[in-house]
Amino acid sequence: METYDTIVRADHAKALLDNPLWVEISTALRKSLEVQRLAVKPTDIDGQTKLILAEQVLNQFETYLRHAIQDGTTAQMQLVTPQTFRERVFAR
Repeated sequence: METYDTIVRADHAKALLDNPLWVEISTALRKSLEVQRLAVKPTDIDGQTKLILAEQVLNQFETYLRHAIQDGTTAQMQLVTPQTFRERVFAR
């Protein structure tokens, strides 16, 4: 993937994670899964497994977005030339 595309993709991922609606949705999903997990009987292994898998999917989704953001940060750093870096460091 090209550097510019990676940076744009990172911006989209950050916008999604920071979106108030996504924050509301993910918080509600996590709370719902937690309540269900606490309510499931210890003998209901299938139910426990399904809830754990649902939590893992939600975590993987957010991890994927965080990796995209990190990739964008790395791509931005690659755009900074050594001269520009020195100018930024010594300008402080």
